[in-house]
Amino acid sequence: MYCCARQSTTMIRGGQFALSLIVISIQILGSSVGAFAQTPPAKPGNPPERPVPPERIGSESKDLRAEIDALKEENQDIQEDIEDLFKEQERPVKKSRSLNLLNPQITAFANVAGRVDDQTVVSLDGEPVDDRLFLRTAEFDFRSAIDPFSDGVIILAVEDEAGTGFAADLEEAYFVLKRLPILEAAPLGLKLKLGRFRAGLGSSNRMHLHDMPWTTRPLPIVKFLGSEHGAFFESGFNPVGVDAEFLLPEIIEGLVMELNLDVLNAHSMALTEEDQGGWNAGLMSRFNMFYSVADAHDFNLGISAYTERGKRHATLVVGDFLYKWKPAESGEFRSVVVGGEAFYADRRFLADPEGMPGLIRDSTPFGFYAFAQTQLNWNTYLGARYDYSQEIDDDHLSTQILALYASYYTSEFLRFRIGYEHRISDLPSEDGLNTLLFEANFVIGSHPIEPYWVNR
Repeated sequence: MYCCARQSTTMIRGGQFALSLIVISIQILGSSVGAFAQTPPAKPGNPPERPVPPERIGSESKDLRAEIDALKEENQDIQEDIEDLFKEQERPVKKSRSLNLLNPQITAFANVAGRVDDQTVVSLDGEPVDDRLFLRTAEFDFRSAIDPFSDGVIILAVEDEAGTGFAADLEEAYFVLKRLPILEAAPLGLKLKLGRFRAGLGSSNRMHLHDMPWTTRPLPIVKFLGSEHGAFFESGFNPVGVDAEFLLPEIIEGLVMELNLDVLNAHSMALTEEDQGGWNAGLMSRFNMFYSVADAHDFNLGISAYTERGKRHATLVVGDFLYKWKPAESGEFRSVVVGGEAFYADRRFLADPEGMPGLIRDSTPFGFYAFAQTQLNWNTYLGARYDYSQEIDDDHLSTQILALYASYYTSEFLRFRIGYEHRISDLPSEDGLNTLLFEANFVIGSHPIEPYWVNR
């Protein structure tokens, strides 16, 4: 672009110089014609006027040459000034481009939560966590385009270890290959994700703690997928692997269908056992459908499956549903969200590796949760959630949770939440537990992507 502009500028300057010479020539010619026109014709008997002396013509020619040389020098000075101006304008452009390439989009999230309980509560490690305030997590999200073919994401988290300190964790680190360099177009919109990421096993597992509409993870997520310290802290399934995402052909106008096929590291889920030898990989697939009606009603239906084969196998099937209503008219900040997930597992595991080595048991636990939320205005959301989950080691024992919550946004970068949970459980340590919850999330940096339950 700069070369084209420079060539155009040079052509313009050359044209200006040629035009200056033409104008001067016309002026000289006009002066001569004017002088000739003003000279009266010789009358009979009158002697003609004397011709112009040659020395005078030579003097005027020298003056014209000097004027032309001066114009040439002036034109050269103008050309040099314009070239310097172009160079000065080019420098900041190159500098800003290099800075954009070196600096990814950076966002920091922090989640503070407190609880008040009517009985003693301990974490999975046996640490007391009742009646306390926690900085549960601080996340640093880095995103950038790597090259024209791929994007990269790195999310570092510093998480509370149930009140015993903080630990750094690589929450996610992956790149997405949007198109293979050897192909002109990706078949079926194929995208490849490689690295560590929150797996698309169901819908809510992919959400980070600061993006959830609730203060705690739904109980089936904690029981089936896993948690280090319990439902109040970070839980879920984020293995290392590769994910292939396909956009399926549209069979009904407006119906979007996606298919994901994954190969993931095994033995990183609560349902699965430790390394048993053999092929250490889990296989996962997800089929998802999205349909929107009149730009006001959104429906999402998905089914996911995960399996690890071996002497002690584990298979998990998850179905999820989401409906969202939002008014089509602009400026109406109201919405309703209804959704849930159901989990069913079939597993064979080592029942008591210390007391009775070699004792193998089978279980088929089931769990689900359902929630509903309404948006009252731009800032305020009210909702409820019901959880039910059987224990993965003993499907005769179950726990239920009834949760109520209210969320308030001051802006996209700060929100508050209060909540209440009541538990009914076959486990004596959890039965009858009542908990009041408080939560605050704040964001520093570039504008984050709003979660699905927000209508702004």
